[in-house]
Amino acid sequence: MTTPLSSLAPAVAKPEVLAQIDAAITGAVSAEEKKVKKDKVEKSRKGDLFKIVHDYQRRSIEFADRKATFIVFGANAFASFLEKTRGLSAMRSAPWSSWTVGGACGELAIVFLAAGGFTSLWVIVPRVGRKVPKGAIYWEAIRQYPNVQEWTTAMESITDEETNRTMLEGIYDLAGINVVKYRALQTATWLGGIGMGFALLNIAL
Repeated sequence: MTTPLSSLAPAVAKPEVLAQIDAAITGAVSAEEKKVKKDKVEKSRKGDLFKIVHDYQRRSIEFADRKATFIVFGANAFASFLEKTRGLSAMRSAPWSSWTVGGACGELAIVFLAAGGFTSLWVIVPRVGRKVPKGAIYWEAIRQYPNVQEWTTAMESITDEETNRTMLEGIYDLAGINVVKYRALQTATWLGGIGMGFALLNIAL
């Protein structure tokens, strides 16, 4: 709270002049307080947006891993089913001239299902072993600090601007992981889908 200028001014000063000065000072202080509040709101909104994007990237990684795991087990199970029930091993040992269209489709189904399963493994495999600088999010970056004391000291002294930058760098890294995972997942899905198509032809023929 500001001290009214009228209490500090000489008694000879005109009251209306003092009132105008008081109003100007009060208005300036009020405008500054509004600006500070606005800056806090904007920082809060930015922080919320960064958190939303970071959580979205993390959930996308989890979804890709779950879907790839489903493809791995599904492709393996269906390939095993074809191998055991459709007589493919017996046909495989026979001359090419005696192969049937349905049997050839079964062999192609196993090849594509196996390729889809192996590609899905590339989605699931952890991204470790790369050399990274010291950081605050990726575990390899955290472990670049020689001991826990240096890590905690660095995190305790981090500023708001550095926190935002660290969050943005982490989001960028997660987006890169998602690019690799979803490209491999897309390839695995197509391979598995083609394998399923050949498997259905084998069953139908």
